[in-house]
Amino acid sequence: MLLLLSSILVKAISAVYKIPLTAYIGATGRGYFNIAYNLYMPVHALLMGAFPIAVTHLVSKYNEKGNRAKVYSLRKASGILFFIAGLIGFAFMGFFAKPYAELISSSPKSIYTIYMLAPSVLFCSMEASKRSFAEGYMNMVPTSVSQIIEAVFKLVFGLLFARYAMSYLYQMYLDSSAVFGVICANEEAALSAIYPFTAAAAMAGATFGSFFSLIYVSVYNSVKYNSRIPNKKYKTSESLKEIISFSAPIIVSTIIQSVSTFLDNSSVQYCLSQCNFDKLKEAYQSCLQITSTPDEDVVTYIFGLFSSAQDFKNLLPGLTMALGVAAVPAISAAFESHNRERLSLLSNSIFKYTSILAFGGGFYLSLISPFLLNVLYGANNPDIVIGCSRLVYFFGFTMVFYCLSGVSVFAVQAIGCAKKSIPSFIISAAVRVGMNYLIVSDYRYNIYGTVASGAAGYLVILVSNYRIYKKYSEVKLKFSDVFIKPLICSAASFFAANAVLASVFGDNGALLNFVVLSTVYLIFFTFGCILSKLVTFSEIKFMQSSKKMA
Repeated sequence: MLLLLSSILVKAISAVYKIPLTAYIGATGRGYFNIAYNLYMPVHALLMGAFPIAVTHLVSKYNEKGNRAKVYSLRKASGILFFIAGLIGFAFMGFFAKPYAELISSSPKSIYTIYMLAPSVLFCSMEASKRSFAEGYMNMVPTSVSQIIEAVFKLVFGLLFARYAMSYLYQMYLDSSAVFGVICANEEAALSAIYPFTAAAAMAGATFGSFFSLIYVSVYNSVKYNSRIPNKKYKTSESLKEIISFSAPIIVSTIIQSVSTFLDNSSVQYCLSQCNFDKLKEAYQSCLQITSTPDEDVVTYIFGLFSSAQDFKNLLPGLTMALGVAAVPAISAAFESHNRERLSLLSNSIFKYTSILAFGGGFYLSLISPFLLNVLYGANNPDIVIGCSRLVYFFGFTMVFYCLSGVSVFAVQAIGCAKKSIPSFIISAAVRVGMNYLIVSDYRYNIYGTVASGAAGYLVILVSNYRIYKKYSEVKLKFSDVFIKPLICSAASFFAANAVLASVFGDNGALLNFVVLSTVYLIFFTFGCILSKLVTFSEIKFMQSSKKMA
């Protein structure tokens, strides 16, 4: 619950951050921003998704056995390992920035944002070492607070740097008709030259955030866990080998996941460039007229629209990931204790509440997408409202695949079966990239093709990992609670909210429509969950007692 609440707060801060940011850098600048993240995320996923899972599992395991000496040794070993891994990741970002920007993304100007983001790889890696150690004790405070610190600093410094850079560079153009010595024939050319630097300035805020977040978790862990050193000592090298050994299959699966995500996003960029340019431009003519985007930036601009829609698509998987992270030590402890009843109840609760968030939140996102985007971007970036509303609408109905697949992967990793997930990631990558080449490269569908490819790819991961988890944990999920009831409650609330708006209130502007739909949907969905007994107080009490036992 703590991770979930902090994730909601972080997502809210992120939304507040991206609205003025997009006003400063435009959809084209968002394209540069997300191109940098496309290179960063595979590295980040490896560091934050492989080694931390191993440390959390092992700390939880040996803490369950009362072996404090081994836990202390794991703490030292993880500090060394994460620092080395962070340095390697930092070097990787710096070395591949230029070839990736020029050869793969076909956007040489994005190199500045990549360089500015690279140091955060080291900071995040060192931070992950301390987060995962605390998570092994089922202490989610440092993870939750550090996420909020990172988001706040990114908000404050990112916007401050972006605003200053835009003001400074635009004044440079007004004074000399040039940006850093490059003559700009008109304002459109000037903005095209300015956006890469403002995007890079905004990215510096993210790096600041990761640095100060590292400072917080370092101080917290030093105060919280610097108790008396146990008399019995384990060699750090032995613990290091154990972390790497447990991490090995997770590393492989994470690399495949990261590479598949990288290929997925890169294939979208590439396939857009393969569309009939005139037809593609015609499809987004209303957006392009508003922004006066030059032809050379059209593909980057449309990818920027896709990236803006991704912000909303990633909201719910980001929230349900909190359940997955919290599930690892809880499931690990129950699995190691061989308490199958406790493991079954925990598993059903985790999957069920993930499904409630996925179905409920997904249908809600589809319901309010045009009004939400209008409220957020209508004043400064109406082109994003026009270009993204329908895409976000369709993404909302596919949320269950993204959310449940993520939790199923965490569950499989928690019982030590990570390597068995690897084939599903390979097949999923092939499905997503293949469908992108078939659909996205057709100008009639363009970025809308990612809705189908993403849903199909993550369905493969969900089905495969659930079968693995069911086989090795001997846990069977209640299909009606995980799928049928949440779907019915969400769909009924969706149609009820639309009916009430149309018959009682009518169209009274984006803000009022947003408020009415949100209120009606929340009321119907809450009562639906209670009447169908999806949410029960006895289950919540059980989960609290399970945490105390762990």
